[in-house]
Amino acid sequence: MGRGPMGGRHGPMAMMPGERARDLKGTLRKLIQYLGAYKIGIATVMFFAVASTTFTIIGPKILGQATTSLFEGVVGRIAGTGTGIDFGYIARILLTALALYLASSLFGYIQGWVMSGISMDIAYRFRRDIAEKINRMPFGYFDSTSQGEVLSRITNDVDTVNQTLNQSLSQIITSLVTVVGVLVMMLTISWQMTLVALLIVPLSMAIIGLVVRQSQRYFMQQQDYLGHVNGHIEEMFGGHLVM
Repeated sequence: MGRGPMGGRHGPMAMMPGERARDLKGTLRKLIQYLGAYKIGIATVMFFAVASTTFTIIGPKILGQATTSLFEGVVGRIAGTGTGIDFGYIARILLTALALYLASSLFGYIQGWVMSGISMDIAYRFRRDIAEKINRMPFGYFDSTSQGEVLSRITNDVDTVNQTLNQSLSQIITSLVTVVGVLVMMLTISWQMTLVALLIVPLSMAIIGLVVRQSQRYFMQQQDYLGHVNGHIEEMFGGHLVM
């Protein structure tokens, strides 16, 4: 492991690929404590995310009824055994599907708006607490840590947590609901075709796991290099005025 000028682990030469949190469980516990103050908001996000995803899943099922009615009308007119296409019935189905998609978009907007407010407020609290913590740190910490590294903790790392909360939390909810809802819809249509589709799930999970393992390592390296770049810029160019 590279070390800083005074032996610190986060100096300009600390090129540590894949460095993880010293206490991952403790870090997650603190994050959950921060989220505990937003129980009502997170519950609201979960409700609207589930409702939005449910309406999106039901939409194609209803549109399928319009397609079936149109097909049966065309076949009946060609065979001379039916009265033709029931445009009134198809119009009602299309209006119902349109209402579902509009409701889904509205609910999706609401959950995104609420989650953005929560993530921004948490980012503000993070920066405030980090600034207070930095003010309590001894001078020895700043002798072994570059200014860019300190700034990176306040800016880049907090922005990463902010983006994760703003995007990943709602995506996890919608993805779980989508998987369950689509599976139920597929089983109601054809359980044979559902089994065939599920055969590729293990292969997909293996590929996703491989990609995640590789990308996680490069993401950690990216954060490390970002801190080094910030430190270099701050110390090299920030010192020009002093010189």
